[in-house]
Amino acid sequence: MKQEVLNRGQFTFYASYFNAVEKLPKSRRYEVLQGIIRFALYGEEPELKGAALGVFESIRPHLTAGRDKAAWRLRRNTAAAAEPADFLSAVHSTVRM
Repeated sequence: MKQEVLNRGQFTFYASYFNAVEKLPKSRRYEVLQGIIRFALYGEEPELKGAALGVFESIRPHLTAGRDKAAWRLRRNTAAAAEPADFLSAVHSTVRM
């Protein structure tokens, strides 16, 4: 079964991510930052190698947890938004005027 990818409009960027990326050579920082951002917002897997991949892999669990939490909140809010309409239609179907 193919998993639907959640596109997000925001994510939390922690100082620890910045500190980890800062340890890379300047020439590698941009690609890691792009990888972090694209993974966090769109679920895109970055094509990184070497130390850049190592930095990303150390951050990935936090990004994945954030994506999972956002997906859970979306499902919860979608279900909660549907409940009032379901409740009202149940009431209307049982009440006769």
